[in-house]
Amino acid sequence: MHQIKRSLLLIGLTAVLAAPFVSTSTNPTSAVTAAAKTTKSVNRQTLAKAIKRTPDLNPTSSVRHFSFRTYYSYFTLFNKNYNVQRMSKPTVFKHHQATVYVPSAELRETGYVTAAIKNWNVALGTKVFRIGTATNHTITVNMKDGPTSPDGSWDGYYQTNKVYVNANFYNNANYLPTVYTDLTGDKMAGASSPNSAAYQHQYKRYWTAVITHELGHSLGLDHTPYSNDIMASEFESAGSDFKYTWTDYKVVDNSFAILTGKLSTRDINRAKLTKSIGYW
Repeated sequence: MHQIKRSLLLIGLTAVLAAPFVSTSTNPTSAVTAAAKTTKSVNRQTLAKAIKRTPDLNPTSSVRHFSFRTYYSYFTLFNKNYNVQRMSKPTVFKHHQATVYVPSAELRETGYVTAAIKNWNVALGTKVFRIGTATNHTITVNMKDGPTSPDGSWDGYYQTNKVYVNANFYNNANYLPTVYTDLTGDKMAGASSPNSAAYQHQYKRYWTAVITHELGHSLGLDHTPYSNDIMASEFESAGSDFKYTWTDYKVVDNSFAILTGKLSTRDINRAKLTKSIGYW
């Protein structure tokens, strides 16, 4: 999530990367439920101690070795401590894999969706996403005329099994340079020349990162405050799937993943955790 300052050229937006619209009370998948019946679980106190020893919002390997029953029994504890929840309907992932179709010819031809898919597949070491067809898919990525007003606007959002990219920002040549300056305080290379190689290079990075972020929601990842996470947002409030409230980015190494498209170790570890819980 990101907010553009009102003094800049473009009107501000409340959410560049919108939170998905889902319930946080949904149990993990039936596959995990079945395994949970026959696998021993640790107690809550032991689990809480293990979670407390991990870095903030980063489920390192020390909390990713538990039994299926542990994840099933305490999924709400994991949700709260690592900002995760089930965000996709059960049919989206089959054998830990989703099939993606891009109805928008404009998006399909750019290769941004393919690049976003590659980001996750390489990071997780498995083909979690693959390209599908109009008749064979479980997720769609499409363009949509989204809001541009100060309240409720977004670059992309994920809901149930659909990713949308805001066409009104995507097709606005002034939009990305404004976002870039707002985040970094610097002028974007090629800002005044949309056809230049420098502009196009950053444009591809940015919109690939937006789609990578939204696919991250499909895996069950909610936002973090860390700027170098692909799942970063500028502000959130504490809740059942948010460990704490924050009102600004925690800037790490002056890096913003939304501008680079790179996944952090925290992004990857959280995705590995949500697989163990059964969210994908």
